[in-house]
Amino acid sequence: MTINFTDPEAVSSWRVVNDGVMGGRSEGTRFHEDGAMVFRGTINTQGGGFSSIRTDVEPGALAGADGVRLRLRSDGRAYRMTFRTSERWRGRSVSYQAAIPASPDGEWTEVTVPLTGMDTSVFGRSVRAAPFDPADARELGIILADGRDGPFRLEIAKIEGAD
Repeated sequence: MTINFTDPEAVSSWRVVNDGVMGGRSEGTRFHEDGAMVFRGTINTQGGGFSSIRTDVEPGALAGADGVRLRLRSDGRAYRMTFRTSERWRGRSVSYQAAIPASPDGEWTEVTVPLTGMDTSVFGRSVRAAPFDPADARELGIILADGRDGPFRLEIAKIEGAD
């Protein structure tokens, strides 16, 4: 699987999910700029405190991958990758999350997110679930929920499966 944001159309399949779904007031958006997808907005921890972007992936797209490699430029905040599979907990879709490794503030860099040992949750609450199965990935995303109010900006040029 490779998502290359040099093509502006690659951004169109990504949707924004902010904490407004639970009464929060954070704002986030995504758009194409200079060959990258920009995810930016403002986190407001009063009533929620998160903003995310997500896209569907074909099951099997990450089969055989040990990680996901991103070429990005960060503002230094603690972003996380999110994944969903067919795994359910009490009828609800389980979210698998892993930290995106810290990178130099404002510099383009490549980081790899390992697809093992991920946190599992449903609506932000930790749950026990089967280990993440890359071959069953159906959605991937990026979330910011670092507990800090204020603006954020993350630029992503490329996302791809990594061995």
